[in-house]
Amino acid sequence: METYFPMNMTLFHFINASETPIALTVVIAKGFAILSPWVAMSLATFYWLFGTSGQRRSLMIAGISLSSGLAANFLFATLTYAPRPFELGVGQILLIHAAETSFPSDHATFLWALGFGLLVTRQLRVLGIVISMLGLATAWARIYVGVHFPLDMAASFLISVLSAVLARALAGKFDSFLFQPLEQINSHIVWVIRHSFTKNRDE
Repeated sequence: METYFPMNMTLFHFINASETPIALTVVIAKGFAILSPWVAMSLATFYWLFGTSGQRRSLMIAGISLSSGLAANFLFATLTYAPRPFELGVGQILLIHAAETSFPSDHATFLWALGFGLLVTRQLRVLGIVISMLGLATAWARIYVGVHFPLDMAASFLISVLSAVLARALAGKFDSFLFQPLEQINSHIVWVIRHSFTKNRDE
């Protein structure tokens, strides 16, 4: 499928590392290619634990976007197989990766679906911008190290936009049976942690 689009291969060779890549660029690219989802999850966890109720609601909306995006990725992976660059013998391969379908990119969809899901809310739009830009850097990095094609990233971008729009449209329908119960559970957990901390400090 990747080879059916000439522009896809042209862009791949333009973004992919040269035969003599700069060492620092390789380190940076590998860092984005591998660690970005963990950075995004850490940021989201911080706001979940220490943010306001409104910020947690934004994270729950983004969670719906993320779930929808990854579900779409799973559907594509089930219905079709797109080989990665190293399976086709093209480009410079700087990162070892399993031979599994390339289209769409799970990493890019994870970051963009989460980031775009936050962008459609009020409380955490700045975080949404940060995670979305992290997704853009990751898309570049995974092409640079040779484990994805640009078409994979374009599909992830489109899936993520649609997932965020869907999450925003459905947000109100989840208030009573998802958002409110989760907020109550979270409040109880926070109270228990704070009570335990206060008790231990007094002792």
